[in-house]
Amino acid sequence: MKNLKKNKPTKENICVPNKIMVQIMETSYLQKSMQKAENSDVTINHLENVFTNRTYYAAMKIVPLIERKVLYLSYIENVRINDICRKLKLQKRQVIHLRNQGITHFKNNLFTLAKMKKLKNGGGKVEK
Repeated sequence: MKNLKKNKPTKENICVPNKIMVQIMETSYLQKSMQKAENSDVTINHLENVFTNRTYYAAMKIVPLIERKVLYLSYIENVRINDICRKLKLQKRQVIHLRNQGITHFKNNLFTLAKMKKLKNGGGKVEK
């Protein structure tokens, strides 16, 4: 009698269904993007350093911190909304609201700073 060897799984004959493969890839992507976001915590608090223009720097510096974090992750790190939600432990609508609010605060701060600069340099009316 011949000894029949059982086929042991090898790299060549392992089959993984497409659905599972997609889940593995998504999980890997999520882990990498979250790791990148966690490593960027130091720079999140210093979003204003992105700007070389003094006025933009000052306008961003007075935007609330949580809004700066959302803006940084969205626009500088290009992190997806769902990933930002996980990172900051917020709901999707909250993140979208904070991002929009941050943009509004930044614009209003720019307008206010421009108005102050204009008044400081001799007055005049500033148009929005």
